[in-house]
Amino acid sequence: MLRRSFVVLCALVALVVGAFATLLYTLLAIAPDVDGFVPMSVTHEQFYIAPPRRPISPPPKYFFEAAVKNGRQWIGLHYDRRYFKSELSDELRECAIRYMLEAWFAFLDENKIESWIAHGTLLGWYWNAEPLPWDVDVDVQMFVRTMDQMSKRFNATSYEYTTAENEVRKYYIDVNPYFVYRSRTNAQNVIDARFVDMQSGLYIDITALAEADPIRYPNVISCKNNHRYLVNDILPLRQTMFVGRHAYVPYEFEKVLQKEYSRRALINGRYQGYIFSVMDQKWLKETVFRDLRRGKSDIGRGPVDEPLQRLPTGAEGHMSSSSTRLYGVPGARAKGGSASTVATLEDTKITSVTRHATEDNRMVLSEAQPGARQSQGFAVGGGAKGHAKQR
Repeated sequence: MLRRSFVVLCALVALVVGAFATLLYTLLAIAPDVDGFVPMSVTHEQFYIAPPRRPISPPPKYFFEAAVKNGRQWIGLHYDRRYFKSELSDELRECAIRYMLEAWFAFLDENKIESWIAHGTLLGWYWNAEPLPWDVDVDVQMFVRTMDQMSKRFNATSYEYTTAENEVRKYYIDVNPYFVYRSRTNAQNVIDARFVDMQSGLYIDITALAEADPIRYPNVISCKNNHRYLVNDILPLRQTMFVGRHAYVPYEFEKVLQKEYSRRALINGRYQGYIFSVMDQKWLKETVFRDLRRGKSDIGRGPVDEPLQRLPTGAEGHMSSSSTRLYGVPGARAKGGSASTVATLEDTKITSVTRHATEDNRMVLSEAQPGARQSQGFAVGGGAKGHAKQR
């Protein structure tokens, strides 16, 4: 009797152990590979790229800027060393940057590549849809998967662009091979790609945004220079105009700008020897501004009110018709400014607006009043600003 009970007990133990082993084997078989794990969602794949199994730490510097001697010190300028000839004057630099931006947006449109303006370039757009005159570089961003695709298709190629003056200019597309290493390391490779003006050496800095740790911090994307965003800060992208071309900006552009530059950068019309002229809707050097002000006493006086805030939406994501008119113009808060150049939503008479992202992450309008004139996307451009703030 005792022996029979012992045999039955051993059989039960063997059965339990066998069942546990089978379950464990099944779970291991279907478990994801942690090294290549990407959270399963409709968008995460574009935010993540698996790092190489044997990382180089730190990788050698890839991009090299032109070095110019300033007194006893060598300084790096915002020119690519390969194409640098001489430092451009302010006027020539602004012209070259404008051509470069036009070429970049044309390149994006022709090849259906998703990218948006960022950092100081985004701040210039916020004020008047133009680059800041004192800014010597241009910054754009894209998702890491987009950069991977661009690298495979266009790395180490040149792009020709014909200006309005029928001048053919060439630009070199150069993707840093270390863009897949998402760690900052020694900060020598925080720029992931460049769009280089082969005539002057000026360039557009292109940085990729990626989920650095998609398992613990999903929907948090960052570049290698420690700029971090929520996915909802960026998507859906807003279509707008910049240097006369179609471009894209982050959805929460004020939030992004205030986090990087502070609220003051959105309301203070005096910086780096420049003053923002309300009447001309552009940044002018202080000397030029003073000459103009002698005959135009209203320029540059009076404080600017609050920076544009995202307007409240209802539970269904709808906005009222009264708020829609203001929402299309970043400078709508400007009480004394000139009329906005981008007030496309003002005359649409939209009764309700639902924002939703298309497959390519861009914002569109829906549910407009029948017969109403449709605006060009849910675009917000650099609107008219109020009086520059005096110190």
